[in-house]
Amino acid sequence: MRKGPLMVYGDDSSDIKTAARNLPGVDSCHVNRLNVLQLAPGGHLGRFVVFTKDAFKALNTVFGSYKTLSTQKSGYHLNRTVMTCADIARIINSD
Repeated sequence: MRKGPLMVYGDDSSDIKTAARNLPGVDSCHVNRLNVLQLAPGGHLGRFVVFTKDAFKALNTVFGSYKTLSTQKSGYHLNRTVMTCADIARIINSD
């Protein structure tokens, strides 16, 4: 089933939630409740996501960064993937 855009809001802009529910097909989510099923429903990447300014600033405190741990989730840090083969064309065209 197709999904519409997702609006992610923070604590300062909670009125976005009431405004987004009047738009058909638009989902809204608080930045603390954000998960993979909302970002990529059904495992399909490419959903249009709109972040408010305060939600975008809160991402580092919720999920941390590559260098720092999360302050809200205990022991959580982002994985940093390293490619062993940087030749993308070879990977795509391989059997």
